Amino acid sequence: MTTTTAPRSQSTVANFYTCFVQYASKLQSPLLLLIRIYIGYQCIISGYAHITHFQNTVDAFKSWNVPMPEVNVAISAVTEMVGGALLLIGLAARLISLPLIGNFIVAFFAVNLSDPHDRHLLHNIWNNQDVLLKDDAFPFLMTAILILVFGPGWFSIDGLIKYMRRK
Repeated sequence: MTTTTAPRSQSTVANFYTCFVQYASKLQSPLLLLIRIYIGYQCIISGYAHITHFQNTVDAFKSWNVPMPEVNVAISAVTEMVGGALLLIGLAARLISLPLIGNFIVAFFAVNLSDPHDRHLLHNIWNNQDVLLKDDAFPFLMTAILILVFGPGWFSIDGLIKYMRRK
């Protein structure tokens, strides 16, 4: 019985790719840290702005036809401040990403469905992604989804807890 081996060039390419993937994977936790710090901080600032400019935010919510605007501004502010702080330090990051995802989906639809012109664009989102990509909530929403799926990375309190539990 004879065994066939891959040509040396295929083996070299496979080895190179394997090494590349290993080194690139080491960038996952630092990248997640940078994203969490930036978006977590921005969430805190946004939530704080909801509170410090409460009436202006309530008026904006009213113009978007959000029901119970005072209550929803308070809920959004607390979600963004608490969620942003937890995201920033990476504590219960996957868990807190769920209310953040909900908050930013509601924000996206509240703003985009309030304007009849944007409603038309929303129906054609596959043909014109500007409605989604240019929305202020988009990077926040994508970060919350990213953290839900991948976790906060090793440079987080969750990562530290995971490390301590292994020992």
